[in-house]
Amino acid sequence: MKYIIELRRIRDFGEIINDTFTFLKQNFKPLFSSLLIICGFFVLMGTVTTAFSQISIYEGVGADSNQVSDYSSSGLNVGLGVIANGLVTVLSQFFVYLTSLCFVAVYLEKKEEKPTPQDVWNYFKHYFFRSLGSAFLLLILACLGLLFCVIPGIYLMNIFYLVLPIMVMENASFNYSFNKSFKLIKDYWWTVFGIMFVCSLIVSVCGSIASVPLALVSSLRPFVSMKYLSWPIMIFFSMLQNILMLTYTIPSIAIALCYFNLEERKDGTGILERIEMFGTHTDKADDLPAEQY
Repeated sequence: MKYIIELRRIRDFGEIINDTFTFLKQNFKPLFSSLLIICGFFVLMGTVTTAFSQISIYEGVGADSNQVSDYSSSGLNVGLGVIANGLVTVLSQFFVYLTSLCFVAVYLEKKEEKPTPQDVWNYFKHYFFRSLGSAFLLLILACLGLLFCVIPGIYLMNIFYLVLPIMVMENASFNYSFNKSFKLIKDYWWTVFGIMFVCSLIVSVCGSIASVPLALVSSLRPFVSMKYLSWPIMIFFSMLQNILMLTYTIPSIAIALCYFNLEERKDGTGILERIEMFGTHTDKADDLPAEQY
């Protein structure tokens, strides 16, 4: 029998990281099929906006500051490109984050069956507007925390990571999810912070595979003449950068496992479900998840 990851169980720091990559490995095809179908539009749009902003920066570096019209035009293009690219990037991250959480929720419900893109899409549609509005409110609160004092902002951001997982896994309202996130993270703030830091570091390293060459191409223009090579290089790495945006599924799955870990520690939901199964489950004993001690 193929090993199925038991989501509702207590895990330590290392187990959460290991099970995140085990989950990715076991569900690579259905997960990334869902991500490409649901988030593919933003990968394409991100490629366009990233390429436009990078080409604008590249042209701006070579613009003659003595030619006021050319210099102003290149500056305007850079500004528009950066704003458009920033907006698409934020939406891409949100779509990847929510799609990954919906995949985990479907996996939890279907247990031994692999989630299909249609299943994930149905969940995604159900939670989209609720999650988008919640994410916007959380972003404002986190920015206010960072504005008035950096430390409270960092403290709140770590708690806010749990709001959407609670909302998706429990089909909960924003108020319920917001309040429960404070309850769950009590005494475990550093655990969540450490896990998200490690996962964010992994995503940053993956992203640098594309972002560093893009920065080098633009910065080397005054010293190296690339002529016809510059545009193809920037378009290629712009596409790669946006494809690598899908690696944001790593922290998404990790925070979902954090939620299940904290939920199990605080409320013992998984244990209660197993108790309810006694006397009603007629399958073989081997089908039951291993006991956690």
